[in-house]
Amino acid sequence: MKSRPCVSVVVDTPMDYASSGVDIDAEGAAIASLIGSLSGSVRQAGTRGAPVPLPGGFGGIIEFGDSRLALATDGVGSKLQLANQLSRYEGVGIDCVAMNVNDLLCVGAEPLAFVDYIAVPETNPAIHAVIGASLAEACRRARITLAGGETATLPGIVTELDLSGTALGWFPAGSAITGERLAAGDVIIGLPSSGVHSNGYTLLRAVVEKSGLGLTDPAPFDAAHPGREIEGANESGATLGEVLLNPTRIYVNPIIDLIDACRDESGPCASRDLKAIAHITGGGLSNLLRLHESLGWHISDPLPIPPEFTWMAEVGPVETLEMHRVFNMGMGMCLAVDSEVAESVEKWLTERLSGSRRVGVVSDNGHRVTHADSRVVFEHY
Repeated sequence: MKSRPCVSVVVDTPMDYASSGVDIDAEGAAIASLIGSLSGSVRQAGTRGAPVPLPGGFGGIIEFGDSRLALATDGVGSKLQLANQLSRYEGVGIDCVAMNVNDLLCVGAEPLAFVDYIAVPETNPAIHAVIGASLAEACRRARITLAGGETATLPGIVTELDLSGTALGWFPAGSAITGERLAAGDVIIGLPSSGVHSNGYTLLRAVVEKSGLGLTDPAPFDAAHPGREIEGANESGATLGEVLLNPTRIYVNPIIDLIDACRDESGPCASRDLKAIAHITGGGLSNLLRLHESLGWHISDPLPIPPEFTWMAEVGPVETLEMHRVFNMGMGMCLAVDSEVAESVEKWLTERLSGSRRVGVVSDNGHRVTHADSRVVFEHY
């Protein structure tokens, strides 16, 4: 009997966020440890600056007379490494502002002002001018004041430019949107993203490296997608780097207009019918679990997935659950509203942000997120 040659089978091990350098679970544990070590506020209830506990954790809230002030702080993250590689900073100011003001929206706070922090290994007036213009454009979109900032030159501590910031917002006392009024049957309305936004780039960069493509190579997919702001190329001729640096969508318009219209009874529903708002960032759809302690969420009709996500999943490969855990997958923000007003709110939003529509319902089948794709299930944030 003739012997057969040994045939080795190479299994392409799926890539994930943890193996590329960021462990979401470990990060959550570290944050919990940090919070557990913090002391209580010296400001007492009933005084300006006293803390106001709210579920969800999308922003920090403090008392301010008949108002409440909300604060959010965040940065651009490792998306900046792509910007640094390409020396393209036109969108990073928009990313920085967006990641902050979008969090404020989740508690029903209107963003008012922003301050930035830029750390560089060496000063470069030309780069600072581009970032300044980007921050100014972001503040115009978010309808806020750029109130100041800080630039630190830190050779030996930072090796490339980093950008972060803090946003301030406000809302009338007693009008916070917290998720506490959520009920089974409430309708989830999704607002489309403009692409990857500004999280998950550690995994994204690992996929790009594995693909063998350069950031200046043509995008290996049809880059056409609503919300694209590619500079210097039409959508069909965009480079991979241009697509991946597309700035994060700012949702102040239409969300604040909706909240204000509902508060003064000129909108598509009453304020009480706006039950919850979630910013879909790191953690993906698991962010929804932050909004209620026992109710669940079912995404039955997800928004279209932008082509860069499909490409990443195939090239990695990255499993479907991991993609929905790390990235927004086409839905950058969502609202839960009373089922009786869902149609009118959906129509109102669609007229102002094309592509917005209902994507699912709040369920009473356990504290978890389920999906039209049965592989996507989240039981913890």
